[in-house]
Amino acid sequence: MIRGCTIGVYEKAFPEPLSIPEMLRHAADAGYDFFELSIDRTEQRISRVYEPGFGETLRAAAAEGGVPVYSMGLSAIGTYTLGNPDPATAERGMDIFRHAVDLAVEAGIRLIQIPACDMPKFDPRDEETDARFLRNLKEAVEYAASRAVVLGLENMENDYMDSIGKCMRAVRTVNSPYLQLYPDAGNLTNAWKNDRSDMLRDMDAGEGHYLAFHEKEVQPDRYGGLFYGDGHVDFGTLTRKAYALGVRRFVMEYWYTGNDAWVNDLKTAQSLCANWIASEE
Repeated sequence: MIRGCTIGVYEKAFPEPLSIPEMLRHAADAGYDFFELSIDRTEQRISRVYEPGFGETLRAAAAEGGVPVYSMGLSAIGTYTLGNPDPATAERGMDIFRHAVDLAVEAGIRLIQIPACDMPKFDPRDEETDARFLRNLKEAVEYAASRAVVLGLENMENDYMDSIGKCMRAVRTVNSPYLQLYPDAGNLTNAWKNDRSDMLRDMDAGEGHYLAFHEKEVQPDRYGGLFYGDGHVDFGTLTRKAYALGVRRFVMEYWYTGNDAWVNDLKTAQSLCANWIASEE
């Protein structure tokens, strides 16, 4: 470990046809300490939270020479949002969430990252969607707490909760040790238009509440599909700040986009993160 930290990799960095055991072995070969499962907005990945025995599959794959699966990104509830005025949509989100927690218990996953959004991305929102989100979030946290699974809020791409300070409103409202922060470096960069002083000041607002940190590259109008160096995130500065605020788990969040050199990309991303953690101001 570097400075007492662990480095993980997000599932979407791998070609989708790969099996879970193959992904975990590649992650181990590239030097990662753990793997983060993706339950994204696609029905194929959502279906896994309902699949009997899938958690045991994850455990077995780790035991067969791969890295452990210690966290989950539950971006599915960024579509089936907990604040949605359509009761069926909000309940679908809650049902996905409950099954995701059950999967976490079965698989030994300790941390679930959840999106801080009351409505899908740029859909209209109001005081009622905000209140419904916070009400359902509290219920979700209680369910997770009963099973000893910790939740981390991810700051998102719209102005509802794009900053750490805005996410802290939800953390304080719910007021549970089982709801903390799991921010995204790219979303934070765009929230503050790459203003270093504002970003660092905003990160201070979450002191004592950080669980982990997503290292994602962005451009001003593009939030995904980029590799490190193709955008404008100051990873060195943000990683050092996150470390100073107590973060010891960093996850490389980037997506496989058809690059034939994806195995080398895995190794490059791990090395980059290790250098960001090890660097001195």
